[in-house]
Amino acid sequence: MTIIRVNPESVHAYGRTAQEKFNTIHTELVALVNGVVAVRYFGPNSVAFKTQCGEIAADCANKLSADLGAIADAIKASTSNIAASLGGAPVIIAVEGATISPPSPVVVNYVDVDTAALADEVPVVQGHFTAIKTALADHLSTLVATDWEGNAKIQAVDLVSGFTGKAQASVDETQTSLVNYINDQVHSVVAADR
Repeated sequence: MTIIRVNPESVHAYGRTAQEKFNTIHTELVALVNGVVAVRYFGPNSVAFKTQCGEIAADCANKLSADLGAIADAIKASTSNIAASLGGAPVIIAVEGATISPPSPVVVNYVDVDTAALADEVPVVQGHFTAIKTALADHLSTLVATDWEGNAKIQAVDLVSGFTGKAQASVDETQTSLVNYINDQVHSVVAADR
């Protein structure tokens, strides 16, 4: 026999917190994409570098947005079932669906690079990714902590856990790729100045 219990306020409080976490993730993704293109580095090589950094960050952002949409759909489906059987409204989480595109790098006819600013982009990038992973983990913890028992919750937690794990793995992979790319560019710029 399965115990089924739902505290509607707990589930709706989760929905509000989840929306905040998803908004935080979107804000961090936009800042990441814009930040890697805005670093003080100008010249022919910078355009290719910034374009590639922007594309790496935007690709991650758009994949993560799709994962967030899948998480939101799973939550809506589970809470809709609860609403249908126990009354109340389902939890609906809005995911910013617009594609995140990197801005175009400024094209100039001179070379200007602040190698410290370029190197300092690494901890900035890592900070954005840390904030994203923290929001993903906090979201899952908030779902697990809801005052809700039954098969629907078990299924929702399993689905969200899977999507969260996939999203965090993608974030880790992109972070490594982007940080390595930035570090390689710093070494290349410094080596060219000898």
